[in-house]
Amino acid sequence: MTPTAVRSALLGSIVCGLVSACSISPAFRDHNIDADENAEINNSIALMAGQTAAAGEYKIGPEDLLEVTLFDIEDNQGPRIVPVRVSNVGHVTLPFVGKVEAGGLSSYELERSLVTHYKKFIHDPQVAVFIKEYRSYQISIVGFVQQPGVFELRGRKSLLEGLAMAGGLNEDAGRNIRITRQTDAGIETALIDLERITGGGELQLNVALVPGDVINVPQAGTFYVEGMVNKPGAYPLQQPTTVSQAVATAGGADLTLANISGAVLLRKLDDGQREKIPVRLAAIRDGRAEDFFVQEDDVVVVPMSGAKYFFDRALGILRFDRKL
Repeated sequence: MTPTAVRSALLGSIVCGLVSACSISPAFRDHNIDADENAEINNSIALMAGQTAAAGEYKIGPEDLLEVTLFDIEDNQGPRIVPVRVSNVGHVTLPFVGKVEAGGLSSYELERSLVTHYKKFIHDPQVAVFIKEYRSYQISIVGFVQQPGVFELRGRKSLLEGLAMAGGLNEDAGRNIRITRQTDAGIETALIDLERITGGGELQLNVALVPGDVINVPQAGTFYVEGMVNKPGAYPLQQPTTVSQAVATAGGADLTLANISGAVLLRKLDDGQREKIPVRLAAIRDGRAEDFFVQEDDVVVVPMSGAKYFFDRALGILRFDRKL
């Protein structure tokens, strides 16, 4: 093949590459979540699980062992303390008042209920309820955690405590946790952003677990950065990420070869085709354009600059010639 033909073939392949980068899906290379980031969120889960309380109070259930103190009914050593275990149907049986409903109440709510019952026998009764022994109950944790499975718990446990028992998140885990539970109204599902608890301090989202809860940790979505960047490949979409952050995640553009002004984002439409959205990286950097968010399965492409490629190749040839 003549030198002219070689140059023509090379130029054609480069032009074809620049066009096809914006019209077909490239071959992707996978990148896992940064190990340090995964360790950091798991450390936060373990730390906050032990130091924070879940929203809501523990609800008494069958087989709990209660200690009811009746201050107005004394025995030989002071106020009468009655140990009583909750029956399978949620009742307790106490002196004078007999059978009382306890299941589904907090200790404070049961105290108020017992005060009402004892008012029939005692003026202004004083009652205290202490949960001496919690029943065991099971929850399930599935998805992208280190040790998924069925866990037996005792007492009030929080979402973070449950995740900590499962060994924390694995390297492919997303940050939106789904909790499914059976209620009187039917099956309910809540979606909780883990970053808002561990990073934002929104402890009200660290909800109390109840028997039968299913915690589902999904796999993180994926976005792709291809073309003239330093680390092209697939990246987990674990938190809101702008297009400039996506490029930075891929090590930034290769400034010696990249055509910054030609960058595009390819977004899949409902019909399977991809919409091409211009990405004005320089304008975003200067605050003149919106740094919009990438979505799952988006592809950011930073194409090659033909002029930069040939200039770089020419310098390489000159340097080689000088060595001769």
